[in-house]
Amino acid sequence: MKDLEILDDMNIDNKNKYEESIKAFADKLEERINFLKDKKEEVEQSAKDKFNEKIELLKQKREALINQYEKIKDTSESKWNEVKEDASQKVDEVRDEAEMAYTGIKDGFSYLFDKFKN
Repeated sequence: MKDLEILDDMNIDNKNKYEESIKAFADKLEERINFLKDKKEEVEQSAKDKFNEKIELLKQKREALINQYEKIKDTSESKWNEVKEDASQKVDEVRDEAEMAYTGIKDGFSYLFDKFKN
């Protein structure tokens, strides 16, 4: 916190210089507070956007899974062996993509923390 090293001057004997040092330090803290407030707004909106994106993706994956369910449900036992492999592959793809989307939120938090550092 080099910009806060102004406190090194706190051993000043002159009252006015001491007051100026305290005021300068308070001003620097105000700058930091405002910076953090601005970053908070960015982080909040970024997090909301990321969550909404993942929610929409998961809704799409759920819809794909329901469609696959309906297709399987409408398949007769005699045709089941013909569609089983394809159905299983599609369900696995949806499961994997949904899992990545769901756990991707953790990556989103990492992104937000990195954004906050900058």
